[in-house]
Amino acid sequence: MESGQDTSLRRKIGSERILLMLPLNVVMVGRIRGAVVSSRVAVALEQLRSRHPLLAVRVQIADDGTGLYVASGVPTFVTHVEPRQSEEQWIARVKSEWSTPFPIETGPLVRCSLIHSQEVSEIILCGHHAICDGMSLGYLLCDLLKLLTEPEQGVGELVDAPVIDSTTVPTPPSMNPFGRFIMGWINKQWASKRIRFGETDMRRMHEAFWKKNSQVQVVPWTMDAGSTEDLVSRCRAENVTVNTALWTAFLAAQYDIHFSGRRYRQRSALAVNTRDKLTVPVGDAFGFYASSLTVKLPYDGAKSFWDNARQIHTIISNELARTNLFRMLSAELVHPTLLDSLYFSKYGLLDEAMPKMLLRKMGWHKVTYGYAITNVGRFDIPTVYGSLKLEAVYGPSIYSDVEEKIVGVITVGGRLSCILTCNESVVGDGTRLRDAAMTHLEEAVKEST
Repeated sequence: MESGQDTSLRRKIGSERILLMLPLNVVMVGRIRGAVVSSRVAVALEQLRSRHPLLAVRVQIADDGTGLYVASGVPTFVTHVEPRQSEEQWIARVKSEWSTPFPIETGPLVRCSLIHSQEVSEIILCGHHAICDGMSLGYLLCDLLKLLTEPEQGVGELVDAPVIDSTTVPTPPSMNPFGRFIMGWINKQWASKRIRFGETDMRRMHEAFWKKNSQVQVVPWTMDAGSTEDLVSRCRAENVTVNTALWTAFLAAQYDIHFSGRRYRQRSALAVNTRDKLTVPVGDAFGFYASSLTVKLPYDGAKSFWDNARQIHTIISNELARTNLFRMLSAELVHPTLLDSLYFSKYGLLDEAMPKMLLRKMGWHKVTYGYAITNVGRFDIPTVYGSLKLEAVYGPSIYSDVEEKIVGVITVGGRLSCILTCNESVVGDGTRLRDAAMTHLEEAVKEST
């Protein structure tokens, strides 16, 4: 069934095209105490289309390979509901959401699952990474809970989601004339092949990806409010950020457990929120507003935790100062279907030299990073919505075969929570990494200044 809402949204797919065919679904989980009316969830999401236009779009690819997000003719939301039978049941659903490709040609590119009981439920929001980031799902969770408990208040005003392009970033990335010439030649050669990928192709690639990455482990945990406040206070005293302390703890755990071995573990990917870095306001828009830093973060077992943290803080600060966080816009110089082709080549569904070359240049042909950490930080949304209480939030959660270990961090209601994703066949039991990291963090907070 199609939505009855008439909309004419047609938006160009820009640099985020690089994510369109990748098996990258982003998940945010909210644990709710109280009786969620399951039949209201899909209805509320449907109403929220008028507040967040990208919430329900489909992908339209033109003959020349360029793409649009189109809002017309997108089916209505259907929420997956299952009875809640255990505390960790939602983890299996998260894995299912990752491995299930979106129907990009019909949409929507967001879906919702509800692990339901009368006392406690988990709302699992999943979005295609090409249209949203973790913060978007957090804002959507907040809007959804408000609408479930106060439907008479309506959805609120439209939240415009500005496009990230050369007109909205402070300093667009540049490429020298010779580089542009070479890229133009590559694009011309590639365009002559007239290679196109659709939803059926993407489903085959997703299947190949998850067949190879079948041993993914998800390890969530939460710090209580008192421990979270102690961590914040100690970081202030040490003149470092909570983000730096978390990085230090996870690197220390890696040092403990994987001391010898692979060189890529010295490289880290740090996710960066770009909402406050555009030249136009973004606010709580639903869209893709994320970038990343590639940094080499050392951990010296002979130094104290806080000496390591100060060194890591300096490295991250310096890298943030000199990196153009909008370098992803350079992807618009590459033919769009060449971007589409990357993982088809990686997983043996396409035998072409150009995507193989581009994969290697980007470092996507193998595990490239020891860690990728996305710390949303203190996320200031309410925890009480009428008769419902937001008891815990886990996310943003994602799995990639380029990063060995991925950690999503968020602080809601004064409680910091983490969710670790890793391939058990590569790193072993992820709970060892969690326990080691938290031990380092707890001991560092408690030690005398």
